[in-house]
Amino acid sequence: MRKVVKKVDDILTKIEENLVFLFMLGMLVIVFAAIVNRFILKESLPWADELSRYLMIWSVMIGASLGVKTSIHIGIDAVTNLFAPRGQKVLLIINYVLSFAFCITLLAIGIPFMLTLIETNQLSPSLRIPIYLAYGSVPIGAAFMAIRYFCLAYNELFVNKLSKQVESAKEVHAG
Repeated sequence: MRKVVKKVDDILTKIEENLVFLFMLGMLVIVFAAIVNRFILKESLPWADELSRYLMIWSVMIGASLGVKTSIHIGIDAVTNLFAPRGQKVLLIINYVLSFAFCITLLAIGIPFMLTLIETNQLSPSLRIPIYLAYGSVPIGAAFMAIRYFCLAYNELFVNKLSKQVESAKEVHAG
């Protein structure tokens, strides 16, 4: 199971990094083209603002999952530091479980909302693309984050415990 979790984590990381790169690059090119058109050619690209906004939303939602992996989200550790290491681990696991539950809730709300948008054929104002392509970032980002929180909880419960046991066994044999 540990190898499966590691493999899923590695695959998800590659997907997320590449998507965030492509979305940010696309946003850069579109905004640059809009600026050049507006100030040099005296023409505006009416769709550029909308498309760059959608790319930013996708970058944020996918990037949030990368933030979960690297633990760069804002947290308050003043309370956690009051506990012994074992208590800190328990709080960390509770944090992962609650965050996982939140992501599942986002999925449970986001998927029916997406299905409604697909049924209504609502289009974006400027681009005239199906609006669910923009709103799809929320359930997909939530799914990626849920997978990340599951991997983190699994690693904290099983892998870290195993690595500590291996380290203590090495110390016994070395000493």
